[in-house]
Amino acid sequence: MTIKVTRQKNFYGGLTRIKLYAGDQSLTKLRNGETYEFEPDSNFVNIRTTVQGGGYSNKIEVKDDSSVTISVNPVTKTLYFIGVLSIILALLVKFEFFIVSSIVFVTMAITAFNKSHILNVDNEPVK
Repeated sequence: MTIKVTRQKNFYGGLTRIKLYAGDQSLTKLRNGETYEFEPDSNFVNIRTTVQGGGYSNKIEVKDDSSVTISVNPVTKTLYFIGVLSIILALLVKFEFFIVSSIVFVTMAITAFNKSHILNVDNEPVK
């Protein structure tokens, strides 16, 4: 009995590797679009991920013969792009706006980075 974990291919955050954990044990680092299969010690196992720099995902409980998909949190991606655009526009307008928008961007990035990825369980058995 195996559990299959697939990281969706995405341009946002595609260069960083995601660490996959089962319980407290580190299993592997997944690249963009990569799949990893493992055999759990028991029927149920808690899975979570972390990203270099402090981001993490939700923790889910997975059964044997399940497949899990790791996707980027759309809120994180949206806040990142809004922040980058606001910094560029503020830099073009006035330097004081640039300072304020940079502070806002860093605050938004820290807030959004706390749930950078979302784990979804697909109920299809692994083939």
